[in-house]
Amino acid sequence: MKRNIKKLAVLASVAAIAMLMAVPMASAHDSWWKMLIRGEYAFTGSGACTLAPGGFKTDFTPNIPDLAWMGPNFWAGVYTFNYDGTGKMVSHQVYQDGPPAYAAGAANLSWEFTYEMDGPEITFTFMTGTYNLEYTLGPNVLSPPPLPPLEYVYFDQPWKGRISPDGKTLFVFYGVPMKLIFIPQGFEAVCHGVHQGFKTHR
Repeated sequence: MKRNIKKLAVLASVAAIAMLMAVPMASAHDSWWKMLIRGEYAFTGSGACTLAPGGFKTDFTPNIPDLAWMGPNFWAGVYTFNYDGTGKMVSHQVYQDGPPAYAAGAANLSWEFTYEMDGPEITFTFMTGTYNLEYTLGPNVLSPPPLPPLEYVYFDQPWKGRISPDGKTLFVFYGVPMKLIFIPQGFEAVCHGVHQGFKTHR
């Protein structure tokens, strides 16, 4: 009986040590991936947006269909990742609008984010107050649509990304159910996009 109790005590001690070791090992693992991703990635990508004054229903159809419009967009820019878990996306975007707008143009677009690493997987979270849009070509340059203060523009959910095992290639994906929300106007945009890039600076 005493021998069995001693064996159980040894097993319990080993299990406790293993559990204590798992936390620093996981922390070191995350730190390694953050060190790997740190730096700048040049990227290009494409996407499409449906824009809806009055917002969307839960099934992502516009509340006021006659006022909604959509069109493709194309991106070129830079993602910057800092070791402290913050970062920024800066891009030049060209776009086309379908009915009822039937227009085309270009804009400089940027925002900041925080990110978490789970191995090579990235979870992005938008930083409120950092969305910045400046039209450079097209009809919106002369009569830009009114935008609310930056603290009222936000993405309603995180989005995902991934880096390659050597940290040199970046993939970012965003889309439904994520929405870009402009309040208090009640204007919303549902966009899908894929960004692919490569590390240019550490």
